[in-house]
Amino acid sequence: MKHTEQSQLTKQTLSTALKKLMETKPLSRITISEIVESCGLNRKTFYYHFEDIYALLKWTLDQEAIAQFDKFDLVTQHTEAISFTLDYISANHSMLKNIVHSIGRSELSRFFYNDIYQPVYRLMCTCAENRGLSVGEDYRAFLSKFLTEAVAGTLMECIERESLSDRGVLTRWITVTLTASITASLEEAARRSLK
Repeated sequence: MKHTEQSQLTKQTLSTALKKLMETKPLSRITISEIVESCGLNRKTFYYHFEDIYALLKWTLDQEAIAQFDKFDLVTQHTEAISFTLDYISANHSMLKNIVHSIGRSELSRFFYNDIYQPVYRLMCTCAENRGLSVGEDYRAFLSKFLTEAVAGTLMECIERESLSDRGVLTRWITVTLTASITASLEEAARRSLK
């Protein structure tokens, strides 16, 4: 087995151990010793791959959610991307709720924000280009930030709920609102020559 494959396997083992521990214990009370003991590794191995538990947590979320979300083209697959995200929240609800209670809503929201911004920005730029709209970069950045905050806030609300039984409805609402808001905002900004 190549070194990179072994490294990936070790990271996944640590990630699985962390998630299992989070089923019964708050993240803030989980120790590195517990993680490595539960999967038969040692502290040195942990620190070779991760700086701390939060780095392991970020890697876990990156691998399971963000890397997958990033594979979607929001221009043509926005419904699928939103549906995937809501499915991930539903499948990992207790873990995500644990994270919110341990590191706080604003920290997890910031994590979502950082990873949602670029796809929303690309969607907005494609929409402007497809419609031949001339809108300044400052307004494009503002609109992307504004809509990203709205989406991140909605996802945080989903995590804080007890269940997500209305995922299909919510997917349609987010999709319609996001695409309609971008189109209408860009058209109005171009009409008013906002830079």
